[in-house]
Amino acid sequence: MKTKPAMDPAAAFPDAQRQPDDAALQAALDRAAPPVEAILANLRSAQPAVVTAWQFSERSGWYMLLLLRKRRLLYLVPKRDDVRVMMILGRKAIAQLQEGPFAKQTSKLLKTAKRYPEGTAFSFDRKSLKPELLAAFLAAKITH
Repeated sequence: MKTKPAMDPAAAFPDAQRQPDDAALQAALDRAAPPVEAILANLRSAQPAVVTAWQFSERSGWYMLLLLRKRRLLYLVPKRDDVRVMMILGRKAIAQLQEGPFAKQTSKLLKTAKRYPEGTAFSFDRKSLKPELLAAFLAAKITH
C-alpha cells in the first residue's frame, strides 16, 4: 500500500477544500510578492493570452500554473513568505539562452537543474528569482 506524500510544512495553501485567490496569494507571499508581481506583469504584457489556473498537490498544496493556450509555461508554488517558481525548457530554448546575454547564468543553473525526458527543469526561490532572467527563460520557452 502506498503511503500518502507528506505536505510541505511551508506550503502557503495546504487546505484542498479552499482554493486561493489573488489577494490570498499576495498576502501569503509577503516579501516574495514584488518579484512575482513583476514576472506576472511582464509575462501578461508580452503575452496577453496567458491565463492562470490553480491546481492542488498533496505535497505542496495549491499552486498556480501559467498557461499559453494549453502549454504550461510556469509553475508558481507559494510558500509562507517565499515562492518556488519552476519551468521546464527543451534543448532549443536552452541553446538560445546559452548564446544570449544570460549565457553565464544559464550555464551555472544547468549544473544543478534536473533533467527529464520532456526537458530540463529549472527552479527558483525568492532569493534566486531575478525577473529579468526569468523573462529571458520564458521568452526562450515561448519561442521554442
